[in-house]
Amino acid sequence: MEQTLAFDTDEVHERIVTGVAALEGTDPMELPPLFDAVDPDALGAVFAATESGERRSGHVGFPYAGHQVRVEFDETGNPVVTID
Repeated sequence: MEQTLAFDTDEVHERIVTGVAALEGTDPMELPPLFDAVDPDALGAVFAATESGERRSGHVGFPYAGHQVRVEFDETGNPVVTID
């Protein structure tokens, strides 16, 4: 089952952990560290604005806590987190 989740935070790494915790019905602190799957700082930096101010777009996918996570960034820099 795939779900795209809306969150109250702008931080991509928080969206991922919160989303997986919601799907699992558990506290986010009970999940393994996200850093075991992906570097949270690198995840945000890879799609940060370039020196000219333009936003990059694309997607990154990786497994985390038994789920497949996909993070898509559009030209506005707004990430969409999909957890399968």
